Amino acid sequence: MGDLFDVATLDSATEVWGQQMSINGALQMLVKKFAPIQKQIIGAITGNHEDRLVRYSNFNPVQTLCDMLEVPYCNYSAVLRFRIGGHKNSRLNIVSPTVEYVFYAHHTTGGGATIGGKLNRIAKLNAIFAGADAYLGGHNHAKALGEETVYTLSKNGRGEARLTQKKVMYIDTGSFLVYENSYAEKQMLTPAHTGAVRIRMDGSRKDLHVSY
Repeated sequence: MGDLFDVATLDSATEVWGQQMSINGALQMLVKKFAPIQKQIIGAITGNHEDRLVRYSNFNPVQTLCDMLEVPYCNYSAVLRFRIGGHKNSRLNIVSPTVEYVFYAHHTTGGGATIGGKLNRIAKLNAIFAGADAYLGGHNHAKALGEETVYTLSKNGRGEARLTQKKVMYIDTGSFLVYENSYAEKQMLTPAHTGAVRIRMDGSRKDLHVSY
């Protein structure tokens, strides 16, 4: 979701001398941490912190990390399509239906200090990609959830149109930023509870849940 690397520069909010390790050190550490689960990694996107280095030298450490782990690099955003289920029950000789979930992931920008402001930025993603079940953002260093119900037009097996309700989720996916003595404390930002959200997709029926 972006901001895997701090990338402090002389003109960034993050102070250069406050970094705990170099970019190369962070790269080696991340490779070591993610290598055991590299086959489970769907992909990675760039955040504004890594983009600082792109502007200075056209070098993106997220892309290098993905190359080293041999996982997809998705640049600034990604559409994720999951198809779950479809299992055959040999005893009953039936196949359960496949359940599909579509996410749109973007690091996002801005957002303000309040939870509502952060989620508003994520909600704006539906103007870029319409129809997702969930929109994911990571820029605001928070774990938060907003959801709403919208109506969509669908067809049944006979081709008849009908209105159906659809739940849409807006998810701030988390942060691993240490607060004490960081730019967040200096700028009077709210401390973030570190960690990532868990998104559960039911494989037997369309049901999406988020927990912290």
